[in-house]
Amino acid sequence: MNVLVLNIRTDADDTALGFTTAWINGLAKRCRRITVITMYAGHIDVAANVDVYSIGKERGYSRVRKLFAFYWLALTLGRRDSIDVCFAHMTPLLATLFSPIGKARHIPTLLWYAHKSVPLTLRVAHLLVDRCVASTPEGFRLPSRKTFFVGQGIDTAVFRPPHATTSHYETTWMSVGRIAPIKNVHEMIQSVALVRRLGVDVRLVLVGDAITDEDHAYRLSLQYLCRDLRLESAVEFQGAIPFRDVPICYRQAGLFLNLSDSGSLDKAILESMASGCIPVSRNEAFQQLAVEHGLGELIPRPGPEGVAECVSALLGLDIRLRRRLRRRLRQIVVSEHSLDTLADRMVDHLRAIQSSHRDHLR
Repeated sequence: MNVLVLNIRTDADDTALGFTTAWINGLAKRCRRITVITMYAGHIDVAANVDVYSIGKERGYSRVRKLFAFYWLALTLGRRDSIDVCFAHMTPLLATLFSPIGKARHIPTLLWYAHKSVPLTLRVAHLLVDRCVASTPEGFRLPSRKTFFVGQGIDTAVFRPPHATTSHYETTWMSVGRIAPIKNVHEMIQSVALVRRLGVDVRLVLVGDAITDEDHAYRLSLQYLCRDLRLESAVEFQGAIPFRDVPICYRQAGLFLNLSDSGSLDKAILESMASGCIPVSRNEAFQQLAVEHGLGELIPRPGPEGVAECVSALLGLDIRLRRRLRRRLRQIVVSEHSLDTLADRMVDHLRAIQSSHRDHLR
């Protein structure tokens, strides 16, 4: 099976989207050839049977030029590589743009979308594609009879617990993701202050950077907050790092904080679980997962007081119970959200729409 992948950003070093390289390589193991059309190309590290072509965002192309580049690539590569099926990852716009070519050449499309928002581009793409997949129901809120939920894809060979830990491991908290108001980082910092007042020498490491002007203003306010609470030495703003270094960060911390208001299951939560961290999160999809597995104690009450209370309870557990909890959390990821499991499920869906399309043409 030859697969065309439409991707937002193909960059093995990107902190947030570097995982897409692992996903592409996972599909490559199960397909004859993968052809990627990406909006942005960075560090390319793909299998031998994968070709990556960019429409030029990294070169600063205008919208018109990027549109022209997309259609030129889609028409040229579709004819050259004998594409059997298309997989659009978080790109309802590109799925919509590809639709006329796909229908003319009988190439069915599978769309991945995982976010709580339901933009017009998703509504349009949903009408045009053959099938949709998402990690959880919380990540696909458009009523649909052609949407399937397949979990996340975490490379559990890369995201794994540390062989040995430092003396600060249990009292180090980690957060990985964009620095933005929606992430409620201020609550993390305030909870650090509350726990330290109880005599526990905890520290917080923030991996990720601000992107928009609003994000940069928020980051500055967080630095002022650290100064006011006298936490300059307890809170570290590490900034964005290459994706290959993210697993190392998780292995340095015993706890992972995620207070994001996003509804879909944040991949970073699962990465932390696979890496031996205990997550404390109010993420809506994580709450469903935690309740399902009898782990409601990992869901904090609202506000920094709730976070401090939750973390303090975890730190008060016997070390053997914490180790048992970490093994249990990792097993959830291995069983339900591993990269191999997701790749198998994705290929099953790609083959299903390919087969259905062939039957329809007969």
